[in-house]
Amino acid sequence: MTKRILFIVFLFVSSISVFAQKFLDVSKASEDFKIFEKILKDGHPSLYDYIDKEELDTAFNMARASLIEDTLDISLFKKMQKITERVKDGHLLLFPPSTLNTNQYYFPLILKIIKTDFFIDTDDFGIPIGSKILAVNGKEISHILEALKKYAVSDGYNLTRKYRDIELKFGLYYACEYGVTKEFDIKYSTPEGIEKTIVLPSESFVIVKHRNTKRNSYFAKYHSQKDGIDFFAEHINKKEPFIYYKHHLKTAVLVVNSFSGDINAFKSSLIRLFKEIRKNKIKHLVIDIRYNDGGYRPNAINLFSFVTDTIFKQRTSSFVSSLTIPEKEYSTRSYDEKQFLKDKFYNHPVYDGWKLNFDDLETMMIPNRERFTGNVYVLAGGATFSAGSSFALLAKNDPDILLVGEETGGGYYTHTGQFPVHYKLPNSKIIMVMSMEKILHYVKDTSIPKGSGVSPDRTVSLTKEDLIKGKDTQLDYIFKVIHGHTKSK
Repeated sequence: MTKRILFIVFLFVSSISVFAQKFLDVSKASEDFKIFEKILKDGHPSLYDYIDKEELDTAFNMARASLIEDTLDISLFKKMQKITERVKDGHLLLFPPSTLNTNQYYFPLILKIIKTDFFIDTDDFGIPIGSKILAVNGKEISHILEALKKYAVSDGYNLTRKYRDIELKFGLYYACEYGVTKEFDIKYSTPEGIEKTIVLPSESFVIVKHRNTKRNSYFAKYHSQKDGIDFFAEHINKKEPFIYYKHHLKTAVLVVNSFSGDINAFKSSLIRLFKEIRKNKIKHLVIDIRYNDGGYRPNAINLFSFVTDTIFKQRTSSFVSSLTIPEKEYSTRSYDEKQFLKDKFYNHPVYDGWKLNFDDLETMMIPNRERFTGNVYVLAGGATFSAGSSFALLAKNDPDILLVGEETGGGYYTHTGQFPVHYKLPNSKIIMVMSMEKILHYVKDTSIPKGSGVSPDRTVSLTKEDLIKGKDTQLDYIFKVIHGHTKSK
C-alpha cells in the first residue's frame, strides 16, 4: 500500500545518505546485485511488460559484468536503478544506502514543472514566482530533467507522475545524480524574460521542507487563505476526507488525499459526509483526488458506491508468478505469505504462475442506498496513484461522471500491488520494495495506448500565468462548467 508522496520524500531524505565514501569489495557488491536480480526474476509479476526478456537479461549481464572492482554503494544503487527504470513499475522502489546524511545540504528552491519547464513556486531569495530555471551549476535544466527521470518511478511510460515526483524531490534526486553540493549557481529568467544569475548556498532539509508548504501551486490564495502553512496542514496534508462548499453554486468539494486508514472508520466518515451533503441540498459534487497516491482498495470502492447508480467493475484478473516470497531471508516486512499468496492463488494455476479470473471484492461494487444523486466531477493528476488512480478509472468508466485534470500516475490497463515485500540487501543496505501481484483493470475505452495512466475526459493543465496568480486552473474549470450548467437551468 502506498502512503502520501510528501511523507515518502520526508522519510526518504531523512533516512538516507547519498554519496557516502563507503566502498564495497567486488564480492559483496556482486552478492547484493545477485540477490536483487533473483528477487525480480523469481517474484516480479510483470517483469517483461515493457521490455523483452532478452533485452532485460542483457541489461542484467552488463551491470553484473561491470562489477570488476571495488565500488561505492551509491554506484551499485545507480546500476540497480537503471534496471528498475526499464521495468516501469511504479510500485517497484529502491532507496539508497544510509551511510551519509544529506539533511544539511539540500537544494534551496521550490520548483514546479509545467510541461517540461521548471518554474519558481515560492517567493524566496528575491526570485519572482513564475521565474523559469535555465541552468544549475552550468548544466542546462533540460539535461538535468532527463538525468533525474530514472529516479522517479511510474507505471508504464507515464510522465506526469515523474514530473510531480521530481518537482517535490528535486534536491534529493539532484544529489543522487551529481553529488552533495554546498553551493548552487542558478541561471533563470524572470516572468518578463530577463535573464539573471544567482548563487545560493545549500540549506538544511528542515528549512526547505518548511518552505515547501508555501507553494503557490497549493493555491492558498485561491481559497482566500493568507497563511500557506495552515492551509497546507488543513487542506494538502490532511489524510481524512473532508468537505468545503461553494453554496452559490450549490456545490460541495470532497477532498480525499488518501485511501489509507482503517476501512470501517473511512466508511463511517463517508456516511457522515454524504449525510451532510444531503442536508445542504447540494446539486454538484467535486471529488478532488489530485494528491491521493493510494491506500486501501476497499476505501476507494466504498467512496465510489456513494456516487454511482449502477453496479460497477474495477478489475478483470490478478496474477502472481510465485506463491512464496523470493529471497525471503533478506525480507524485512511483508503481509502473511500463506493467506495472501498460497491460500488465495494455489487453486488457480496457469502455465507461468497463478491467476484469478475474478475480483474477490466484486460484491462490494454496488450503489450505496444513501448515494449522491446530483452531478459528479472528479479531479485527478500525476500524483494520483495506486488506489487513487483506480478510483479515477472507475470515474472514467462511468459516463455520468466527468474526469478532469491530467493523466494519472497509475497505469490505465494494469498495475502491480496488493502484496508489497520490503527488503534490505545485506552489504550495501539498499532498501527495495517489490509488489508481487499484477492486476488487470476493467476498462471501457480500449483505444488508450499501452503504458498510459488514466487520461481525463477534459485535460486541464496549470499555466505559468496561473502559477503566478496562485489560481487553481483545474478546479476553476469545473466551477465554470457548473456555473454554465446552473445558468442553463
